[in-house]
Amino acid sequence: MNKKQEEFLKELLSDFKIEAAEHRQFFVNALLDLEKLSANSDNRPIIERMFREIHSLKGAARAVSLLGTETLCQSMENVLSLIKQGKLDINLSLFDSLHQAVDLLDNLLEDLASSKKTVRPDQFNRMIIQLESFKSNPATGKESESREINFSITETPADEHVTVPAKPFASKETVRVSTDKLETILTHAEELIASKATLHNLAMGIRSLAGHPSALSEDLPGYSCDLERFYRSFSRQIDDLLIDIKQTLLIPFSSLLELLPKLVRDLSREQGKEIDLRIRGGEIEIDRRILEGMKDPMIHIIRNCIDHGIQKPEIREKFNKPACGSISIEISQNTDRQVVITISDDGQGIDPEKVVDSAIRQGMLSAEAAKKLSGKEIPDLIFRSGVSTSPFITDISGRGLGLAIAAEKVSNLTGTIRVESEKNSGTRFIIMLPLTLATFRGVIVQVGEQELIIPTNAIKRAMRIDRSEIRTVENHDTITFDGHTIALVRLSDVLGIMRHKQKINQDAKIALVVLSHAQRNIAFAVDRISVEQEGIVKPFGPQLRYVRNITGATILGDGRIIPVLNVPELIETAIRTKSETYSAEAEEGAETVLAEKQTILVVEDSITARSLLRNIIESAGFDVTTAVDGVEAMDVLKKEQFTLVVSDIEMPRMNGIELTTRIRSDQELADLPVILVTALESADDRQRGMEAGANAYINKSNFEQNNLIETIQRLI
Repeated sequence: MNKKQEEFLKELLSDFKIEAAEHRQFFVNALLDLEKLSANSDNRPIIERMFREIHSLKGAARAVSLLGTETLCQSMENVLSLIKQGKLDINLSLFDSLHQAVDLLDNLLEDLASSKKTVRPDQFNRMIIQLESFKSNPATGKESESREINFSITETPADEHVTVPAKPFASKETVRVSTDKLETILTHAEELIASKATLHNLAMGIRSLAGHPSALSEDLPGYSCDLERFYRSFSRQIDDLLIDIKQTLLIPFSSLLELLPKLVRDLSREQGKEIDLRIRGGEIEIDRRILEGMKDPMIHIIRNCIDHGIQKPEIREKFNKPACGSISIEISQNTDRQVVITISDDGQGIDPEKVVDSAIRQGMLSAEAAKKLSGKEIPDLIFRSGVSTSPFITDISGRGLGLAIAAEKVSNLTGTIRVESEKNSGTRFIIMLPLTLATFRGVIVQVGEQELIIPTNAIKRAMRIDRSEIRTVENHDTITFDGHTIALVRLSDVLGIMRHKQKINQDAKIALVVLSHAQRNIAFAVDRISVEQEGIVKPFGPQLRYVRNITGATILGDGRIIPVLNVPELIETAIRTKSETYSAEAEEGAETVLAEKQTILVVEDSITARSLLRNIIESAGFDVTTAVDGVEAMDVLKKEQFTLVVSDIEMPRMNGIELTTRIRSDQELADLPVILVTALESADDRQRGMEAGANAYINKSNFEQNNLIETIQRLI
């Protein structure tokens, strides 16, 4: 196959995935409608619709030579043909088989998208046998005699003249955009042409001033005013263009909601429950990125409604409830241009005693603190990791993680979630989300010499208080906030940043920010609260995916790279952190000696990894000097004294192994601790590092910020 044919096949398969997803969804919707029909209803239009969708999907699969998908569709079509001819009774066994066939179809399509093969031949063969068995025994769908289909599932184009490329083809995501929206974007983009010309004229004028210094005092003020006007105009154009582009990313909520009816049907069948799902407001549009981020939270909440909320029919009847439970999802938009998702069930509600008991068992609450909780505060405890009212752990729920994950993901989307419940009456989850993902905004705070950014949406209040306002309860600092007592911790203690104690000024005010997540408020003391910053958060790469309390970094206008705090993780860490109380600090009284800072040499050729390592180590209170390879590192080591060296291995000129060997062979440097932080993970690589004389070896793929800092502290 030549390159042109290969590209054509990739394009063809990409188009097939889009078409297949549409046919699959239409088929599932019709199948669910058919299942809801009463026995005496006319089901012929629905059967015909299902038949056409699966027939079209079979044809599309044949066009791209996907034999497995084509064969499965053919068997499903055979079953529907029997129903159309009146030769097959519709029963529960039939519905279960068709839903299982859809699940297998989903797996085949997912394998196609990822170029993996998770569908086993025996699994595929059993499904085909199960569908074909309806021919032999239409009443039950069971085989009259055992037989086997000799078929091996290979979901790749099967034509002998076509060879599939070994690497997976790229996914082609599409968004349907109206021509009106595209024309608006084009208009705003064309306005930038005039701005480009204006900027060019200003640049040429300023350049001419450089050649005539005598004209500076006369002409420079005019150019300054022109630049100011241009900045305001250009800012407006950029803002308008961003708004228009975001509008093109708005898609209806129904694209997410369409997967929920089958989920509810399958889970309720597994648990022997009857549940009616009602959905309203699917036409409301929202940012595609937010919608994708809401998939997991919605599934977790629905699963909890089914497992914890809706009771089995025989139990519901004891409470004079209909045997069939109800889950409703309503999407609306409020006056603040926020999207409101309300998920409610008519189940048993949340048992406050069980929730409190679980929180106490997990060490999140003391018995005394639990007594002070209001009726509205108790249900919100279910958003804390580990809190569960279920006595059993299943593959659906019971671990106390689902709702904690849901709350964290909603928070990451700059949304809020709360819960209302009444015992034996039901539960209601209310989620509020922005219509689009706005540009990131955060407040810069300083702890020691380290600057950090806290997302603005997580900050309830930034303020300064007197020391007299701090109360110590059970050896923990607290303050009063909005009429409630909340914990006060030092951000430096939570992040492990070294503090340098100086003379205590009892009259000095304490700067703090009150952060909120999942209805939980904690005050964090900082050294300084600076300005609010607008920018873009750059997430960490895979080698730093385990860094806790930091979600990424942002670059300021002056080029500084500043870590962005992950508020949900930060609050969880704060709960487990022992922070020194201000009363204990006051008892120390007099001025203490300033702690001597220790200096770490970071050797790393990647500018990104070097900057991140520097920020992490400086956040722990160390001074950091950097070098780009072993040669530069040796030059620096000869000129300055260091407490420890952190080095990558793969570097130009002199790598980390060679650097470690040179350090150990140098009489003045022989005792200097060396930590190798590298992407090389084999046992041989570790052995090479240890033989060279390294004191520690940390893999970037399993990298954790705390692990690095703890290793440094142990070695020094």
